[in-house]
Amino acid sequence: MTIEEYIAALRLAIHVLPQDEIDTAVAYYDEYLHDALDPAAAMRQLGTPKEVAASILASYVGKTSSKPSLSVAWAVLLGVLAAPLAAPLVIGVIGLLIGLIAVMFALIATGAALTIAGIGSFVGGLVAISQGLSYALTWVGGGLLIAGVGLLFTFGIIQLARFGVTGLARLVIKMTRKSS
Repeated sequence: MTIEEYIAALRLAIHVLPQDEIDTAVAYYDEYLHDALDPAAAMRQLGTPKEVAASILASYVGKTSSKPSLSVAWAVLLGVLAAPLAAPLVIGVIGLLIGLIAVMFALIATGAALTIAGIGSFVGGLVAISQGLSYALTWVGGGLLIAGVGLLFTFGIIQLARFGVTGLARLVIKMTRKSS
């Protein structure tokens, strides 16, 4: 690897730093390698460009100004001023989500109750066959109809809940990606 290739790889590995920090680090290592009697030995001694970049990045962590910038002060001020509005809003959203979950469980319970009632009517119709065929068939048919409606209703509500949870998860992921 030539000095130029080494420096290019190093520059690429530390691209997340501010430009002046990149220029300072690259200039230091470029001068170091060009001044070495044996550049290949100097590169071996330093390590790979990624190892040098890891060292540079580790030394950069926490190397910021101790005085907060104006944007940080504005963010803190806005956070303090928004807290009285944000707290009730968050509580309201959480309450809304809990309410929606409760409604979904109630609807699923309704579908399950319809299914159980239909099965009960079906069994009742089979037991009542001694009272007359038309009477028994009415109960059996009604029971099958109610059980089928209950199963379809329960399945539909579960699919609706799954769709809602998936959509909410996508929305949260999208919002967190935009904020970061």
